[in-house]
Amino acid sequence: MTPTDQLYQRLRSNGLDFFASVPCKLLDGLLKRLGDDDDIIYTPVSREEDGVGVLAGAYMAGRRPALVMQNSGFGNSVNAVCSLLNYYGVPVIFVISHRGSPGEPVAAQNVMGDAVAGIMAASGVRAVSIGHPDQLQQIDAEITAAFAEGRSLGLLLPFSFWEA
Repeated sequence: MTPTDQLYQRLRSNGLDFFASVPCKLLDGLLKRLGDDDDIIYTPVSREEDGVGVLAGAYMAGRRPALVMQNSGFGNSVNAVCSLLNYYGVPVIFVISHRGSPGEPVAAQNVMGDAVAGIMAASGVRAVSIGHPDQLQQIDAEITAAFAEGRSLGLLLPFSFWEA
């Protein structure tokens, strides 16, 4: 089973059922799987902060939401995370391709790649790095806690995850 298949199954087994996304080459396979799943709601969005707003509404309607994007987009969404999600205790699971992690071919991605975990922490979002598909089982407890505590969670997926 591919890393994408394992990730998709783990997200779905944790009850995530409403996804928004902004494209990233590393996430292409996951986005295709989401688009083919008739049991969930999936919508592409043009900007990450738009996704935050859509997913906050989905949560308030009883859904378990996730935003699929690359880490540079987290910087675009910080205000919406702090003033909407954190303020109202709305949990969103951020599924993030960690561009700028070891193996990154585009040097311009390295600056945000180095900063993203600190930006997430400063924004009140717990970040968990999943370096290999064998580590996916650890997200079960993390997702459960995020929804129980009304806080968001970032799952950082570095290049090593996709190369497994």
